[in-house]
Amino acid sequence: MTIQEHSVTLISIIVGLGLTEMFGNLQKLIRRRASVTWDWLPILWATILLVVVVNYWWGLYIGSTGLKQVSNAAQSGLLLVQPLLLFLAVASAIPNFEPDEDWDMHRHYGAQRKLFIGTFVVYQCLSWAVAFFTGTLGWNIASIARAMVLALLLVALALNRRRADWVIAGAILVILIVRMTRQVA
Repeated sequence: MTIQEHSVTLISIIVGLGLTEMFGNLQKLIRRRASVTWDWLPILWATILLVVVVNYWWGLYIGSTGLKQVSNAAQSGLLLVQPLLLFLAVASAIPNFEPDEDWDMHRHYGAQRKLFIGTFVVYQCLSWAVAFFTGTLGWNIASIARAMVLALLLVALALNRRRADWVIAGAILVILIVRMTRQVA
């Protein structure tokens, strides 16, 4: 087994655990739906992150994540930070309420939005760093999409307005879907 195959296995486990957490939290909300104050904005963000995960796994498959360019342990470690941040973002997209808590998704989103969006910003910045350090940085559809998503996330943090979050999340989803349709093996 090569180092790339080992890395893909570890990365898949890390990101898969994030998806497990996200879908587990969604399943808890659905099960207790009568006592949940629903908010569809976190569901939209979860959808966006699902698209990011699919795109990331596709990047692993086609070799665009930089794993093939790794030549030392430091670069390998840098490449592991990105899926760890993706795990944190994915796992925090849908709230995990305690049984005795008020299951208010709107309140939870308001309290956690800066941390959630901030994690997504750091993930996007790290994507740029990984592309730079592995020599895959260039102006292509992936870089343009990455720049647009990062700019929109920074605008969301700066504006700190719920309506802006809806518009920005919708725009990010469209950008990511367009990007995914342009990535071929």
